[in-house]
Amino acid sequence: MRIVYTIVLSIFFFSTEAQNLLDRSLKKYQDGELRAAKILIDSALTSDLYASENVSWYLKGFIYKDLYKSNTSSSESDELRKTSVNSFYRLLNMDSVGQYKKETLQNLKYLATTYYNDAMKLIQNQNFSGANIYYSRFIAVYSPINDGSISLSNSELQFHLALGSGYIQKQQLDSTKNYSRLALAAFEHVLSLDSMNKEANYQIGVIYYNDAVNRILDLDYDDLDLLAFGKFEDETIELFKKSLPYMEQAYRVNDKDENILEGLAGIHFGLREFEISNKYREELTALKEDD
Repeated sequence: MRIVYTIVLSIFFFSTEAQNLLDRSLKKYQDGELRAAKILIDSALTSDLYASENVSWYLKGFIYKDLYKSNTSSSESDELRKTSVNSFYRLLNMDSVGQYKKETLQNLKYLATTYYNDAMKLIQNQNFSGANIYYSRFIAVYSPINDGSISLSNSELQFHLALGSGYIQKQQLDSTKNYSRLALAAFEHVLSLDSMNKEANYQIGVIYYNDAVNRILDLDYDDLDLLAFGKFEDETIELFKKSLPYMEQAYRVNDKDENILEGLAGIHFGLREFEISNKYREELTALKEDD
């Protein structure tokens, strides 16, 4: 009710013509007739008289936001949300005395988070290009009004963790493309924000480890001469070596994680460091017995 009261007071001081159009749009909005309210506010804003008034953009932002929330068509929904964002930003720039600032910022924050949530949903649906687009929109809307209530660095970290995991799942379903390379890039981005992140370190370690193991399993020994086998062995050992520092970093964060212990045992076994491998196997056994 407070929002409606603010709008009504503002309209009261307009000319008779302006009062008529904005009153009608507001009334339709209050009655839940959002489409009719949209037509009226859009018509009003074709005139400089209305476009120069803060309350016009305030009302338009709310109408388009509520239309977005009630809309099921993704293409139209995107346009409604975008228009709401633009209306609220226009109001923010026009409102020199800050009359509508608090509510405008609240609405922009809400709309920004919907972009972030959509980005995460698109990762689950394995629409990675779409996810990146929506994440970029989240940043574009939220960054100019960031007051610290949402940590952008943490949002960035969580998004890229989810993105990397999504690429790994896609790789398991479709081995014709190298999604692991994209997963590596996503997890490396996480480490650029938090070098001790356990999940990113572990996942990178697993990617290199699995690459080495898959090469061994796919090897046709009958078709390799001694020189080719030596090269293959060197490349495989290099992959185990690449995996090791990431898995060790994950271990430093949590030395009681069964997956990490198993990973370290496997890596050292691949490097023929059997004594170290057995050490981690013993830690893993002891951990399971404690459970």
